[in-house]
Amino acid sequence: MPLEFIHLDKGSQFLGPEDRGFLINLTKARWSDNACSEAIKLLRNFTQLYYTLKCPESKAGEKASGNTDLDELEGDESYQAPSKEDKSGIQFAIREMVYPNVGFVACNLADPSDFAHFVLSKLADRKDYKKPRLPFRILPVQRICEAKAKSVEHCVKPILESTLAKDEFPYRFSLIFRGHSGGEYLSNNEAKSVVRNCVWALNPNCVQCIKYQDYAVIMDVFDPLFVVGVAKDFQKLASYNTWIIRHGVKTDLGTDSEDDISDDPTLSEEEERKRKLRIKRKRRAEKAGLAQREGEVKRSVEELEKCGERDGEGEEDEPGLNGKKTDDFGALNGEEDEDVDSDNE
Repeated sequence: MPLEFIHLDKGSQFLGPEDRGFLINLTKARWSDNACSEAIKLLRNFTQLYYTLKCPESKAGEKASGNTDLDELEGDESYQAPSKEDKSGIQFAIREMVYPNVGFVACNLADPSDFAHFVLSKLADRKDYKKPRLPFRILPVQRICEAKAKSVEHCVKPILESTLAKDEFPYRFSLIFRGHSGGEYLSNNEAKSVVRNCVWALNPNCVQCIKYQDYAVIMDVFDPLFVVGVAKDFQKLASYNTWIIRHGVKTDLGTDSEDDISDDPTLSEEEERKRKLRIKRKRRAEKAGLAQREGEVKRSVEELEKCGERDGEGEEDEPGLNGKKTDDFGALNGEEDEDVDSDNE
């Protein structure tokens, strides 16, 4: 289908509810003007190819409908104009962020998630594409709203309706909360709970998984804003990490065994936590080559929680985009995210 565009506000310096685009995490370094240029350059390398794919019947030099007037944008310092060869009409602009290792690139695409998937797929599949010099994690942001439960519910439903709820297929999904929040704004668990309930309300056949999911719902809070996007083939494409893709993604993902750790809505919160911790203990023992004894006495909930804390399962150890913790960009694809959704395990 032809490309759809939205208005790109050239006068906005900071992130706002009308923006859509890409949350770009720069690992092992601070965000800078060089990082901005590198991120824009990477995205722009694929705009014409993406346009040709989406609009194969368009005439040469004809831009898609709904494009913002380029003449109005050229005077804005934050606006990054496309090259002369680029006939796509896709535009980018930088939004300033207060966190040291994350940037936001706004765009006029109505669906930045599809473009992000296209870019990462090309980087993974084609060796002749020049890989970016800096290690980026490119996360699509399709909606931005106030970090309140009701606002999030209203914001996320249109995205889910076009992905997880487009039919009754039992899609596999994961919930990834990258940031940190507190005070009057949504917490990690609250945000996931709202989005999870929306998924199952729209398509009760969906299954929450951690690895090899069809879609990953990515969330973050930049007080007072909540950002969300749905990423396709998230683990398959190395958690959308260009550094890992640069060194080659895995072709054999192995057998997925995460279904049993998905949330069970029939259990209480205490029973669910106990069940997940028991599964984790069993898996760790199997990895270590230790056999589980048949009649092993079950531990109390308190002991299981202590066991989880010693193994680093707490949410405070979750890697974040907000400059508080960074990823190990040398990890294999998907492995650095294994414990991101630790509360879902």
